[in-house]
Amino acid sequence: MPKAAPGCDEFDPNAKTLEQARAAILEACQAITQKEQIPLEEAVGRTLAQPIHARIDVPPAAVSAMDGYALQAADATEGATLTMVGTSAAGHPWDATLKAGQCVRILTGAVVPAGAEVVIMQEQVERDGNSITLQNGGLSAGHNIRNAGSDTASGSPLYAIGQPIGAAEIGVLASQGIARVSVLRRPRVAFFSTGDELIPIDQPLGPGHIHDSNRHTLRALLQSYPVEALDYGVIRDTDAAVCEALTRAGAEADLIITTGGVSVGDADHVTRVLESSGQVNFWKLAIKPGRPLAFGHFGQAHFFGLPGNPVAVITTFGLLVRPALQQLAGRDATAPQTLNARLLEDLQKTPGRADFQRAILETDDRGWVVRTSGGQNSHQLRAMSEANAYVVLPRESTGARAGDWVEVLPFREIFPEV
Repeated sequence: MPKAAPGCDEFDPNAKTLEQARAAILEACQAITQKEQIPLEEAVGRTLAQPIHARIDVPPAAVSAMDGYALQAADATEGATLTMVGTSAAGHPWDATLKAGQCVRILTGAVVPAGAEVVIMQEQVERDGNSITLQNGGLSAGHNIRNAGSDTASGSPLYAIGQPIGAAEIGVLASQGIARVSVLRRPRVAFFSTGDELIPIDQPLGPGHIHDSNRHTLRALLQSYPVEALDYGVIRDTDAAVCEALTRAGAEADLIITTGGVSVGDADHVTRVLESSGQVNFWKLAIKPGRPLAFGHFGQAHFFGLPGNPVAVITTFGLLVRPALQQLAGRDATAPQTLNARLLEDLQKTPGRADFQRAILETDDRGWVVRTSGGQNSHQLRAMSEANAYVVLPRESTGARAGDWVEVLPFREIFPEV
């Protein structure tokens, strides 16, 4: 093996950096273009496939911003006494025309009567039977009135193609009386674990066995994305079994995710099958955890072969699978935002790979501070569950000292469920 150049991966000087891998993945994963019409109540988390314009004004008429009294602007003088001639409530407007010297009791959201130009809040009047005396004056026309279309004007553009639909968008569309929307088809994601050592979580362990945690982790991660998840279970360690699973997934899915079997050992069947019957774009990364990661194609599907260690599964999913899913779903796969924090303890590192160390990010009286959450080996999942961020140590770094300012990637940037 040739000696690695300074700053290169000690295992493979040609391993891709995270930035190179991300760029290659995004270039390959183009947005799905197939559309489908679905009911509005099923559209949360989906991506719009056609632009939407407002059908009506919202609000459809001028309405009161609060409980009070509607009157003409000329009558809005301190000390004026007006006669109350009716009430306008939400859904029950007063349908006559207001005259000078008159007022209408009006409730929040109720239609402002014709002839009224001002709403004075009820706390600023003194009422005696059917007459009120204003305790405040000098109110200009439009005071406490929400004009028709002040939220949304009829015909105005609401959302463009590619708009993610969240709770606020659902509310806007519902206010327009839109019952069905055209959205992009959800990406179909097939996933499975590989390994003869893996046992279902509801069965006892035998000698050399472990429970299949990675597949459950993947399912949980996928639940935060607008995808159709296809769980293929555990695939045994034979070329034939892996080839059968990949062939099926390559015909059914847009993207395949496996865990384990993507290194160069005798039992790494995924790599062999992918190289013989699919396409491998790259399979080594200069990051830790997550060096053995395969990306390529099998059948019609993009392929991610994630490492077998559980922390590496979560880390590589957040860093590289996430942007692929976003782009397939028609979303903007922007790079996650990092911040700087003061390190509370020494961190050790070997040069050669960018290191993502699990950490706890918090604040003190001087700002952001960060410390590790426990063991940093890629099998130590509990430290991952107690962390809320990564400390990102550059490829050439030999570590960091307590008191140093370090780059931190909060989990909320790459794990939407956090």
